[in-house]
Amino acid sequence: MLETETGTMPEQGLSAAEAERRLRDLGPAEPHTSRSTSSIVAGNVFTLFNAIIGVFFILILSLGLFADAIFGLIAVVNSWIGIRQEMKAKETLDRLAVLVAPRAGVIREGTEVELLAEEVVPGDLVRLVPGDQIVADGRVVSSRGLTVDESMLTGESDGVSKTEGDDVFSGGFVLSGSGYCEVTAVRDDSYAGRIAGEARAFRHDPSPLQHEVNRVIVACTWVLVPLAVLQIGSLIVRRVDLVEAAQTATAGLITLIPEGLVLLMSVTFAVAAVKLARRDTLVQQMSATESLASVDTICIDKTGTLTDGNLSLVGIEPAYVTDTKLAGRELGAFASNAGEQNRTLEAIAEEFPGSAERVVDEIVFSSEWKWSGLTFDREEAPRTLVLGAPDVMIESGSLVLPETMAARLESETALGHRVIALARTDQALPAGPEEGPPAGLEPVALVVLSENLRPGVAEALELMRSENVDLKLISGDAKATVVSVATAVGIPEDAGVVVGTDLPDDPDRLAEIVRGNTIFCRIKPEQKKQLVAALSEAGCYTAMIGDGVNDVPALKSSDMAVAMGSGSQVSKSVADVVLLKDEFSRLPEAVAEGRRIARNIHRLGRLYLTKTVYAAALILLVSVPGFAFPFLPRHLTLAALLTIGIPSFVLALAPSDGPLYRGRLLRALGAFALPAGLATALASILSFFLVDGVSGGTLEDGRTAATTTLIVLGLSFVLLLERGPGRDHIAIQSYMLAMVSGLGALFAGILAVTPLREFFGMSMLSADQWFITMLSAALGLVAASLMWRLQFIQDWEATDEEDVPPLER
Repeated sequence: MLETETGTMPEQGLSAAEAERRLRDLGPAEPHTSRSTSSIVAGNVFTLFNAIIGVFFILILSLGLFADAIFGLIAVVNSWIGIRQEMKAKETLDRLAVLVAPRAGVIREGTEVELLAEEVVPGDLVRLVPGDQIVADGRVVSSRGLTVDESMLTGESDGVSKTEGDDVFSGGFVLSGSGYCEVTAVRDDSYAGRIAGEARAFRHDPSPLQHEVNRVIVACTWVLVPLAVLQIGSLIVRRVDLVEAAQTATAGLITLIPEGLVLLMSVTFAVAAVKLARRDTLVQQMSATESLASVDTICIDKTGTLTDGNLSLVGIEPAYVTDTKLAGRELGAFASNAGEQNRTLEAIAEEFPGSAERVVDEIVFSSEWKWSGLTFDREEAPRTLVLGAPDVMIESGSLVLPETMAARLESETALGHRVIALARTDQALPAGPEEGPPAGLEPVALVVLSENLRPGVAEALELMRSENVDLKLISGDAKATVVSVATAVGIPEDAGVVVGTDLPDDPDRLAEIVRGNTIFCRIKPEQKKQLVAALSEAGCYTAMIGDGVNDVPALKSSDMAVAMGSGSQVSKSVADVVLLKDEFSRLPEAVAEGRRIARNIHRLGRLYLTKTVYAAALILLVSVPGFAFPFLPRHLTLAALLTIGIPSFVLALAPSDGPLYRGRLLRALGAFALPAGLATALASILSFFLVDGVSGGTLEDGRTAATTTLIVLGLSFVLLLERGPGRDHIAIQSYMLAMVSGLGALFAGILAVTPLREFFGMSMLSADQWFITMLSAALGLVAASLMWRLQFIQDWEATDEEDVPPLER
């Protein structure tokens, strides 16, 4: 036996002397440096928009318009805030990422030590067990049914059997069996390191919200380009002075760009990731928190996910009353000598310790075939023991249980216990597990094991169901066991149950079955993957929650992968979200956080799209015809600060009662923004025209009136962002009223202080001019209200699906 930090482990084909010999040949360990692998990448669209802002910023500075250059400074400040927030989030997440970073069991000086991947050096002897990520290239020196998943390197989904002398590569995962490998290359010198260029080019698919916001930005871009051509062409045709042309073009075109929307998305994702990290939920993909808001179907593994994964032995049922000692002896022999020490064998070995025997043949356990076998070098027969799922061995015709054992099997599975059978035979094991267990097995004993539900599971699942999230329980266990656990967690007794052998090969039929049923038992890993893929192809946004290596194919096929912190390395490495302390109750909190993000981004989208609409209307109605433009860039900068910039950061982080627009964001935002933007543009032009032309005011007076109208309407629409068709019942929250009142007071203070008023190029209006200004703002609100009642606007807002209510924290 080799000593470990936590006890002892079986030899598994490599003696302590051999391990010591290899370790003596290693020499001193190489120095290493721990490096973080997480990164946060800014969006290309955000970079493009800031580049556009920078060009205008430089142009205005070159013309000496320092006051108008404020808007460029604000863009820079916004960018700095966003980058700083993301860097703080990255630091927090990097510290947590160490908890789920790949580790390796390395034999040094005869003792197994657990090291981070960066600490492994060439010549190290690494132990490989199911669920381990292979952290370095190496050559197998000992194998007991070792099977490796190299799909991330080769694209082939089938496991690859590894024997002594075979190479293993970093990036692979151990599926079954066990063994040791001697490290030959690490980090940049490894196979995965040599193809790192391609690996770094890989990017996660954008989340649903990112897809929809991209559509909004593309729509804004299509509006910006022709309007820019029209405005610049109009300025050239009219031979406008360069300084005035720069002011007019900047004032009109910059307002079209929703430059803060992508920035605030990034900031909101980062803040949400940090909030969840403080609740022991690690977000490995920044947009994953928002993606959870789109989840409408959750697929859950049973063992290790709903249950805590710890098995305790309830009892055994020997084939005959007099065979109790025989059953204990054979169970101890099997558990002590099996190459793969899973939780089931650990529970048996704790109750029935055994001595080491020479094993001449072995088939390791896998969720694919659900049994394992050992052939011992014994003089007396029988020499072969088989341990596995009794129903699988019975269905194959290899095993027949006496009536007493069959009755015990039925009663224990009905109680939700896991039951496995130990049998023996004189025959040798088959050449491969696909041939099934050997025929003519003699039953030795049934082993009854129990596992505990995780705290808060039933409550969390009930909360998810109440929020219209469909649940699918998928397990490899027997039907009676799975149904019993399903009942314990609150799944209705009349829920549809399907056994893996009854699943069809036809994709359409499979999709129909998976949509219409809830419980799936005796499911193989590949079938689990097919079920999840069928749900996604049927239009469901599917989350898969698992912990073991057998869950990995399904996790990789899901739209959102969630792993348990105590799960296998491979499951955590492919997950978007990891529940670090295995607290299932954290999942509804994560979904609630995702929905809050989505609602807030939708709310911000209304605000920014309104700005784009009124800017486009101003260009078409004022700039292109050649009328005096009612704003200077500094006016729009001030208006944007008070009605967009400051409110945006509050709205991005505050709770929202608005709807979730799934798959129809652009249309739904347009239902609010088109009336609001047009009304703002028309009211601003009206106040400018009446003050500048009718009341005999100066150009500066007209622009002051237009700016005031714009700010008054902008702040009014901030209060109305939550409201809309069918949402008139939503009350305006007190913090919104306080914020808008404060911003209105700030603008009044700017007008009242002469140096600030002159800096922004505004004047103090007369009483009649104030009346015209406020009347124009009131008419704008009336116009927006009337347009919101138009049928086609109502149709844009309407949806066939009921809006999803917020999850309660």
